[in-house]
Amino acid sequence: MIKTVIIEDEKPAARKLERMLSLFPDLQLLANLESVEEAVNWFSENEHPQLIFSDIVLGDGLSFDIFEKISTKAFIIYTTAFDQYTLKAFKLNSIDYLLKPIMEEDL
Repeated sequence: MIKTVIIEDEKPAARKLERMLSLFPDLQLLANLESVEEAVNWFSENEHPQLIFSDIVLGDGLSFDIFEKISTKAFIIYTTAFDQYTLKAFKLNSIDYLLKPIMEEDL
């Protein structure tokens, strides 16, 4: 099983991504986090996943702030409506950059 975390502050987008990921039986969702603060706290207290799906713009900052505070070896797939963060994303363990709305074939 590939342990996975979603970081997404928009509840409908988080639910949609969770539904889409449920199509992959090898993925185990450990947490659905909504903010930089919540994610930093969760990563500080839990075993890190192998894969993270993360929105970039969150209500309390950019998800990059999480990974500047917490070191992780997890692969990160950024999911965002903005394309201006592409270069920075690939400098922070990113393996993909999916623009919203995410399509099943992109996963």
